[in-house]
Amino acid sequence: MQKFHSLTIKEISKETPKAYSLLFEIPSALRESFAFISGQYITVKCTVNGKEIRRCYSISSIPAHDMALQIIVKSVPGGVFSSHVAENLKAGDRLEISEPEGEFCYQPDGGHSRTLAAVAAGSGITPVFSMIRSVLTASNDRIILFYGNRSVEETIFHKEISQLAGEFSERFTVIYFYTRENISGWHSGRIDQKVIADTLQEDAWHFSKIDTFYLCGPDDLIKSTTETLLALPVPAENILHELFFLPATEEQNAPAPEIQGHTMVTLILDGEEEVITVDRNVLLLDSLLDAGFDIPYSCQNAICSTCLCMLTKGEVYMAKNEVLSGADIEEGKIVVCQSYPVSDEIVLNYDMM
Repeated sequence: MQKFHSLTIKEISKETPKAYSLLFEIPSALRESFAFISGQYITVKCTVNGKEIRRCYSISSIPAHDMALQIIVKSVPGGVFSSHVAENLKAGDRLEISEPEGEFCYQPDGGHSRTLAAVAAGSGITPVFSMIRSVLTASNDRIILFYGNRSVEETIFHKEISQLAGEFSERFTVIYFYTRENISGWHSGRIDQKVIADTLQEDAWHFSKIDTFYLCGPDDLIKSTTETLLALPVPAENILHELFFLPATEEQNAPAPEIQGHTMVTLILDGEEEVITVDRNVLLLDSLLDAGFDIPYSCQNAICSTCLCMLTKGEVYMAKNEVLSGADIEEGKIVVCQSYPVSDEIVLNYDMM
């Protein structure tokens, strides 16, 4: 289950014209609670205009190295929390922050040196930046990064990444793509799958030598890059991904046409069992929150995995799913934020997660 702690903003600054860096102080008493692995994320919980909101952000800091926790908040049109950051937050303010979670991770292996590859676009660099820094400071691993943005000015961590590429040139290579600038030595346009495929067939970074591929960005980038890697061929189990933006559509979030009536839901949470009746045309997360249950959730878009639970009885319809594998679903895992109850009775067990 999610555990939140009140943390003080140590520093807030502009990383790019559209992205803010938030640095949180970690008191010594909470160091163990906020120990994390490169690639993990936290959930921010706060109240804006009288309404509680939750947003998940990847951690850009290095595990057991930085004495503060850093996240990047990118401004988006109509973004409630990003607007709150830009207009209201300042150093000294406090926010509720969850303990780190997530499976999109890199951990150094002291046994042997590995070769890694990453593909990131825009704010998808935030977990990858932590990975790169861990690779270069805590291991002998090598990593190549394909990184796409609109312009140099809008490139998050551009200065830091370029400096690392120069300092660790034998172990770190970065290939930039810019959609709104033509810069000598780099590629113009979106991340080009042919460039990825050609580079990964060169001896220096041949795909057969790469242990793990990390993909982070929008849905179309994840899908096209995965197809490119599988065609090389790269084993599917060597490809890890994390979506950073997936626009919701009415079709994706609507219940199945045949869903009608009500469902009895048995909720097992923190050793207690509660029974409620819910409308089948309402997402389970909304029904559970309306009933007053403090269940874990964050993105509400089926991409962060925070709201996972076990369905031990009954049937649900998942309108959208970007995190669960076929094996996960067979095991009984569901994303509550995008699930509608279908059967007369279901049992949700959070204590099995």
